[in-house]
Amino acid sequence: MADASLVNESVNEQIIEQSIEEKREKILSDLCNAEGDQATQAAKQQEAYRLEKQWKQEDQEKKDKANPNSLDNIIERYVIQNRADIQTKSISERVKGAWIDTVNYTKIGQKAGEKKQVTGKLIDLTLVEDGDLCMIDFDINKNLPKEKIDEIRQNIIDYMLPANFGLVKTCHSGLHAYCNQNGYRLPNNRCIKCIVLDNIEIDIFAQMYKHKSFEDDHMQTDLVQNRVVGPNTSIRETKNNVRETLKYETINDWANMTHLANLRDILESWNVDIEIPYAEFEKLKITRAFGQQTTNDGTIDKMDDELAQACVDGLKNLTIHNYPQPIAMEVSLLSVFSGIYGIANEQIRGQGLENVRKFNTLTPNAEKNYSQALGQGERKPNAWILTKILKYHNKEYYEQTIKPLLKKNYEAKKLVKQIHINQTLKPNKIDLSDDFTLLHIQKKAANGEYENEEQIIMDLTRIIAYYAGETEDVYMIKEFIAICGTLVIHHKLEGTIYKQLEKVNINFKKKKTDEKNDETKES
Repeated sequence: MADASLVNESVNEQIIEQSIEEKREKILSDLCNAEGDQATQAAKQQEAYRLEKQWKQEDQEKKDKANPNSLDNIIERYVIQNRADIQTKSISERVKGAWIDTVNYTKIGQKAGEKKQVTGKLIDLTLVEDGDLCMIDFDINKNLPKEKIDEIRQNIIDYMLPANFGLVKTCHSGLHAYCNQNGYRLPNNRCIKCIVLDNIEIDIFAQMYKHKSFEDDHMQTDLVQNRVVGPNTSIRETKNNVRETLKYETINDWANMTHLANLRDILESWNVDIEIPYAEFEKLKITRAFGQQTTNDGTIDKMDDELAQACVDGLKNLTIHNYPQPIAMEVSLLSVFSGIYGIANEQIRGQGLENVRKFNTLTPNAEKNYSQALGQGERKPNAWILTKILKYHNKEYYEQTIKPLLKKNYEAKKLVKQIHINQTLKPNKIDLSDDFTLLHIQKKAANGEYENEEQIIMDLTRIIAYYAGETEDVYMIKEFIAICGTLVIHHKLEGTIYKQLEKVNINFKKKKTDEKNDETKES
């Protein structure tokens, strides 16, 4: 005979779990069926998704304790083991395939087929296979006396960093500190000046994305460059008419460092949090797509005259340097001329060239090498570079003028793509002028507005379609994107579509069950 106390305990647990589940369903239902405009509804739906995911994770953790040999636990142990394997590898092993030779005492990587003097190396974090290595760059105020710079650098090592960092002294006596990203979600590959102190500016470089295209296409091969200067690299600079050679030097046993520190732990120890939530990361991904300029055939997309004119008008009050540093750091003549020569409209291009000296300040070296940079820019035309220059160096103008035009350009390209898709849709077409979305279907199902499943299917034909892909049918669904404020078509795998429709089915069945229960009570 079963122990009565154990039976009662089991029953009580079931009642508690049922009560919790009912409360959760009520919260999710309220969020999914919230009133308001589409942006508000989308935000509520996102919150429902986040909560549902969190609760599932909590429930799974509870189940895992009872079943340590479940598939999920086995996979989790595999992931943990994989991270442990990364930890045991030295930095030199991890960057083995990521080295790029630098030439002629510059930070410029040697191109294929070139035979120039190799004077150092870059590390392209995009090419680091494990994707987990990141670098914290401490840029110490160069105007301080050398003794003070050395003191600050040593203080950083002693008080801001643990021992398990790969350390490199930069050419200007700053510090490169290598650690593991370990899942920390940075807003970008290159987080420039994400922490600014009186005498220290801190950048963080990591592998948040690898490809230039922002579509979820795992077959793409067009990689972004994400390069940092490696140790034992020499560069030359002219200061006060004196040419000097500077070097990046290792401070500790950089190449053989293993079990590197965790970026999250480091930032938390500084009381700094620059991690972004997943939803925000997805928004940034969409925003970055506004500036995408590579076409499907690998060419640079042409910039329309309206945007080109706006870019030229924004190239004012800039300090333009000669040396081609990354655009996020400073504006160089080469980047300006490359951008201007990428403009197709001859009149706008001419105005842009005229404005370079007219409205901006050129450094002495830039003035000296003006003609040379002009020729180099003409050979490497890319108008879209101008949008990046304005993004980093004329931020207010970029937000007010350039960004809306980029969005307009992005939506126009989306429309062209949609027209092409619509021509191949089977068996029905999706009308983007109709604001009816899956959210409306979910609400109708929850409110009991569907008498049968056939009515649901009729509504689904307004938002879902498919067309013949190369190997299988491709499903598409009309969705509202809050950041764009517009309806778009998203391509989805069959499994993903069914997961989205599951909420409709749950709402429909729940409403029917409630109606039956009500009828039973009345009888």
